[in-house]
Amino acid sequence: MYFTEEALEQLSKSYSEIEMMYNDLIINFTYLDLKNLRAREFAHHGFPRRVKIMHRCITNVFDQIPPERTEIPSRDELSDATINIQSFIFNTFGAMDNLAWIWIAENGQKRADGTPIPKEHIGLGPKNTSVRATLSHDFKGYLNRLDPWFEHLTTLRHALAHRIPLYIPPYVIQKGDESAYRDLETRMSEAIKRRNFNEYDKLSVAQLSLGNFRPWIQHSFGEGAIPVVFHAQMLADFKTVDEVAKKMLKEIKERS
Repeated sequence: MYFTEEALEQLSKSYSEIEMMYNDLIINFTYLDLKNLRAREFAHHGFPRRVKIMHRCITNVFDQIPPERTEIPSRDELSDATINIQSFIFNTFGAMDNLAWIWIAENGQKRADGTPIPKEHIGLGPKNTSVRATLSHDFKGYLNRLDPWFEHLTTLRHALAHRIPLYIPPYVIQKGDESAYRDLETRMSEAIKRRNFNEYDKLSVAQLSLGNFRPWIQHSFGEGAIPVVFHAQMLADFKTVDEVAKKMLKEIKERS
């Protein structure tokens, strides 16, 4: 088992908290009273739709590949989990932009000095300095402390959209089993050349038995990307979105 019993208990506890967060976010934003029509659209339709998809993606991944699972998932299970994680990444990134749009649309798309903020600059990340400059000192400081998280999210989103898509390795091989794995690979190739498919199938099963599943996802191997433990990361990302959203609600109400 990849996770310790203590880690599984923590994941279970965090997973159980997602439902209440989800319901609170949907209610708070769907019925948020705003003056600006565009701000209301982002608050009532944009952000809640993304949160709904994020919530469903987490549920699907935990159902398809539970954290306590030890056996190697099928190709279809890996593909379905990957689809949900990819969607989750896109919508987490989009949820942050939606929160920024709610704020800017409601308060005027202008910098602190009154000059217009281009739509390409709307967001809450480290590069969105014009938007951050319009926020309170406390909220701005909070977002500054989240810079590493924003950079992590942006890296995954941009790799997924423009370079190498996120991927769950079907299994990993321990160093001590590498020689046996390669030997079986050679024997499988020889069996195929002889058209001995029964032997190939037996060797394939033996090779697969050397594999160990790890709940990791990453994009590029060549870019030195670090594998991410997706169960824990999805829960952490949802909680971060929840925290940012609640602080944004407070910011909006104090400005109104």
